[in-house]
Amino acid sequence: MEIRYSLPQWILKQWLASYDEETVKRIAEEFLKEKPITVRCNLEKITKEELLKLLKEEGVTVEEEPAVPYALYLSGYDHLAGLNSFRQGYYQVQDISSMLVGELAHVQAGAQVIDLCAAPGGKALDVAERILMEGQAGCSGHVEARDLTEYKVSLIEENIERMGLCNVTAVCQDASVYDEKSAGKADIVIADLPCSGLGVLGKKTDLKYKASPEGIVSLVKLQRKILSCAASYVKPGGELLYSTCTVNPKENIENVHWFLKEFPEFYADDIREDLCLELRESVTENGCIQLLPGVHKSDGFFIARLRKKEV
Repeated sequence: MEIRYSLPQWILKQWLASYDEETVKRIAEEFLKEKPITVRCNLEKITKEELLKLLKEEGVTVEEEPAVPYALYLSGYDHLAGLNSFRQGYYQVQDISSMLVGELAHVQAGAQVIDLCAAPGGKALDVAERILMEGQAGCSGHVEARDLTEYKVSLIEENIERMGLCNVTAVCQDASVYDEKSAGKADIVIADLPCSGLGVLGKKTDLKYKASPEGIVSLVKLQRKILSCAASYVKPGGELLYSTCTVNPKENIENVHWFLKEFPEFYADDIREDLCLELRESVTENGCIQLLPGVHKSDGFFIARLRKKEV
C-alpha cells in the first residue's frame, strides 16, 4: 500500500528502510496534527497543584500527563508570554521526550554538568532544578549551558532569569572545538546535538525542504566530532547523555555503535529501570531509546546513556 504524504520521497524511503510501513504511516500522520504545547512545571517555584489552579484562572486549557507527573499540555491561550504564570517562571516549554534526558541523568547534589548545545536551555534548566532538589538550601552543583552563538546564549540567559535558577551559567562556546579545561570535570555531559530534525517535522515543517541525504552525511561527521570532544569531559564513573530530535538511525544508534568502538572506556548503561513502564518496551538496546511520533506521545527523539568506566 503506497504512502502518500507531503514529504520528500527520499525521507519516506529512508524511514521505510528503518521501520515497517504501518509505523511510517503513523509517524507521517502525526506530523499533520495540531497539538498543544508541552511544559515542565518548575517544582522549585510552585507545586503542580498550585500551577494547575493558576493556569485555569488564566483561562488556559490544561491536560495532565500521567506518565510524567510534572508535565502539562497547554492550549486555548493567545500568547504564552502574555501569561503571568509563564513570566513568573513557573514552567518551561519542553517536549516530553526532552524531559526524559533529565529523567535518565543520575543527578546528585553538587553535580557538575556540561550541556554542550543547550539553547534554549530546557534540558540544562531541568537538570539544574533536579540538582537543587537533591541538595540543601541555597545553590547546589553547577550546570554550564553552552551554545555556538551569542544569540543562542541570550535565549538561555532569558530562561535562566525567568526560571530564577542560581546554579546555571550560559557560555558561548563551539562544541566541536575541544576544550582542554573541561577534561575530566563533568559528572554529566549532555550532548543534544545538531541533527536533521526529522523527528519534529510537525513543528518545523521547513526542515523537510532543507534536509538532504548529503546533509545528513555532514551532520553525522559533526556529531561524531562533538562526541569525540565530549568523551574526555566525563569523569570516570560519569555519564554522557547523547540525544537528537530525529528518527534517522545513522544519526542515532549507528553513532552509538561507532562511539562505543572508538571509546571503549564507555559502555551503554541500561536505562530500563529509569523509565516508566510504558516506555521500557521501546528500549532498543540497553542504553538507548528511540521515540516515534504517532507511536509515543512525543516528538521523534533518540536518547542514549553512555557511562564511563571507573578507573
